[in-house]
Amino acid sequence: MSSKNAAKLLRVALNGQISIGKKWAGREIRIEEVSDSELRIVAGVFVPKHQATFYTPEATETLRDFNEWSAKNPPKTTNTDALFNRLEKQARDKAKKRS
Repeated sequence: MSSKNAAKLLRVALNGQISIGKKWAGREIRIEEVSDSELRIVAGVFVPKHQATFYTPEATETLRDFNEWSAKNPPKTTNTDALFNRLEKQARDKAKKRS
């Protein structure tokens, strides 16, 4: 069935399953119920509802802004000993203020 408008007759098994062919194996598809007598199968990449917020114009803009910022601000090596010493000192100072 290489023709774009080729039709294929299938019988739905008693368990409700059909086989649409190996060329569709492993692909994501959406099955739309157009009417009580018509289904439409559409191949594509579909975004789960809980991830849709990451595909909004606002998220795209935020990511673009971050990419620009990170290009101008490369990561720097952190002196972890100095960092932990500073954090410990802050914790001690905070504890003294509570006393």
